[in-house]
Amino acid sequence: MRQAPELEPPVERAATQPAPPTRKPPPTTVARRWAAIAGAFLLLLLVGAWMLRSDEFRPPRPEKVPGTPAWALEHYGDSQQATFKRRNIAEIEFLGRSMFVHRDARRHFLRLERLFEARAPDYSAGVAVGELDDWSYDNRNVRGATVRSNHAFGLAVDINALANPAGTPGDMPEEVVRQWEAEGGEWGGDWTLPDPMHFETHLSPGQIRTRYRADGTPRGWYLDRLIGQ
Repeated sequence: MRQAPELEPPVERAATQPAPPTRKPPPTTVARRWAAIAGAFLLLLLVGAWMLRSDEFRPPRPEKVPGTPAWALEHYGDSQQATFKRRNIAEIEFLGRSMFVHRDARRHFLRLERLFEARAPDYSAGVAVGELDDWSYDNRNVRGATVRSNHAFGLAVDINALANPAGTPGDMPEEVVRQWEAEGGEWGGDWTLPDPMHFETHLSPGQIRTRYRADGTPRGWYLDRLIGQ
């Protein structure tokens, strides 16, 4: 008689153990974490502010210094290009004379004429009837140097040269000179080797358009600023 196969005892399954409850960090730990995050954020802000501030005291690169040949090249174009004069140099009437300046700088030089007429009318009248000793655009280097003159870019004019030769104090009206400098111009009479006949602009085309109308008069907001100086 065949015996019935032995049955294996049933495997007892372990009862599923419930997962231990998640422990929340104590309030002091959470506060410390938030304090650390806030501290790191504040540190980043301070570092960023320091970097911005330190950049203000960093000497500007040569191409950023107004009046240098690199600055003029950046803002007004390459004066040695064959088409530079035809495309960029414009004629203006300046104290009864024809002067040739960069068309993007003409408003600033018209402003200079207005300063002469308003603050030194007798001097202006003398220039208008005097010798033809006034110059402007001239495609050349700085005299005695190998860098381009601002005359080559149409950014400089020489006024009443016979009375204001290089190396002398000249006779330029103080009121005109100081206001021209206050409005972003440069006067050669303040140089180590004085050149009192020489006036040049140190404003970019954008600055000139923003500050002056087409006839050289200051825009309202800029005039208010000048009056408030």
